[in-house]
Amino acid sequence: MRKKIVRQMKKHGDTGRVAEICECSLRHVQSTRKKYVDGGVVAIKTAKMGRPKGSGCKLTSEQEKKIIKLITDKNPEQLRLPGCFWDRKLVAGLVFEQYKIKMPLSTMGYYLAKWGFTAQCPKKQHYKQNSEEVRVWLEGS
Repeated sequence: MRKKIVRQMKKHGDTGRVAEICECSLRHVQSTRKKYVDGGVVAIKTAKMGRPKGSGCKLTSEQEKKIIKLITDKNPEQLRLPGCFWDRKLVAGLVFEQYKIKMPLSTMGYYLAKWGFTAQCPKKQHYKQNSEEVRVWLEGS
C-alpha cells in the first residue's frame, strides 16, 4: 500500500487525490509521503511487530528436545509417573520433575501442539468395556 501511495504521489502530486485513489486516509498518505521524503523506500517498509520469536518461552530448545525424546521413547509408567498415556498433565509433571519448572496445562498444550503431538483416541476397545455404557455416556443420557 505504501509503495502504491509513493507511485501515485509521483504521478499525481496531490495528497487528496492519492488518498481517493488508494482508498485510505489523507493522514496516511501525508505520513507515508513524509517518511519517503526523509528516508526513501527503506523508511516506508513495514516493521516487524511483536515479541521476537522464541522469547518468553519457559523451556530452552535443549530442554524441549530432551522432553520430546523422553515422551516419544518411553511411556509414563517407565518414568514412574501415574497413567499409561501421555497427556498435558503428565508432560507438565515430567517437566517439573526434570527442570523444576511449573507449567500451566494451557501452556503445555501449546508446547505439545508446537512439537506436533495431537490428541489421540484409542483404536481398540478394552475387553472389559461395556459398549452399551459407552454409547449412553457419549449420548449424554
